[in-house]
Amino acid sequence: MSIQLGRRALLASAALAAPAPLRAQSAPTIRLIVPFAAGGPMDMVARLVAPSAGAHLGQTVVVENRTGGTGAVGMAEVARARPDGTTLMMTGSSWPVVMLLNPSLSFRMTDFAPLTRLTLAPHVFAVPGSLPVRSVAEFIAEAKRRPGEWSYGTSGIGTTLHLGTEMLKRRAGIDIVHVPYRGNAPAMADLLAGRLQTMFPTIAEATPFLADGRLRALAVGYSERIDTLPGVPTMAEVGLGDVPAASDFGVATGAEVPAAQRERLSEAFRASVRDPATTARLREAGIFVVASTAQRFAEMVAEEGARYAEIIQAANITLN
Repeated sequence: MSIQLGRRALLASAALAAPAPLRAQSAPTIRLIVPFAAGGPMDMVARLVAPSAGAHLGQTVVVENRTGGTGAVGMAEVARARPDGTTLMMTGSSWPVVMLLNPSLSFRMTDFAPLTRLTLAPHVFAVPGSLPVRSVAEFIAEAKRRPGEWSYGTSGIGTTLHLGTEMLKRRAGIDIVHVPYRGNAPAMADLLAGRLQTMFPTIAEATPFLADGRLRALAVGYSERIDTLPGVPTMAEVGLGDVPAASDFGVATGAEVPAAQRERLSEAFRASVRDPATTARLREAGIFVVASTAQRFAEMVAEEGARYAEIIQAANITLN
């Protein structure tokens, strides 16, 4: 099954899995802004949980993609929305990076209120099947022999995997060149063609190509081995520690939305990913349920923001 077909099947099953809504005719529609293009992992999670969250709320939740500025366009729309709890945003714990890289933006972190960290999607440290390396140690050794010759792809500057790979470079003492793309799909195409030497695709993106040998997994970005890839070690097992190699997806809203309304939204979205059918479909895509409280998500955003600020400064990362 292709990546695109797999996503279509997952999204179609999500619509069937959602419990029957019990919503009043007058209940306002909730907009769930995804600040990145349709078809990516964040968009997939948003479209999977929206029907179920809407059923728990008794309201319709509509997913809208507002792209641009590495997420800044969608974030700005949420920051300036009426504080009535009807405009939400899909995000992750790395979202402070947008403001770290562009301090001239019209909004700050204090304009938002995290609601819940919904899921965690581990990524795979992958290389083309044609590349003659079979372990992280071999990759590092070969990269050291070719400083500046090898390259890695990401879906853009300042993304989790861009910053994570920069941390990996520093820990491993290697020099590989960053090539940013507009999304994972074109980066994957170049990785499969051997024009890139590595990338961190999600498990769902990588699995078809791991199966046919076009990609090789050297490590997984999770605290323990993945049951679908039992022979692939974790980043910690190969000596890379807590290098960021996963994407987490959560929900936030404007900071001025009343606390009671924020808690109601948080509870509904946490319940949405705990629905057995939704949990099962997420696991099929290699995505794990977290369903954190708003407070824990806010703490993690602060922790990750501090760590990413250090990486940005150490690697001298800019948007130019």
